[in-house]
Amino acid sequence: MRRFGFLFSVRCGVATWIVILFVGLTPLPPVAELVIVVGFVAHAAWFVRHRLRAIASRRALARAEKAEDAEFRRLRRRRPPHDPTVPPLIGGGVTRH
Repeated sequence: MRRFGFLFSVRCGVATWIVILFVGLTPLPPVAELVIVVGFVAHAAWFVRHRLRAIASRRALARAEKAEDAEFRRLRRRRPPHDPTVPPLIGGGVTRH
């Protein structure tokens, strides 16, 4: 685990914002209120950016897997070129003894 893993956990973030909001109910100077609002907006922006990055990563991975599957199917479907000198394979190319 990380050394400060708890500080970046959701539980710590929720607890911190509850404490800050309770402190915000007390009469504070406008500068303190501004710091609280800026902190909340920055945290919300960080969270949204993190979620958008995770969504983009998942979409890129799904797109890569889809392309890989399509390439695999394309290679499996590929037929040998038609050459009149080579007799066609009958019965899937299995030789009977």
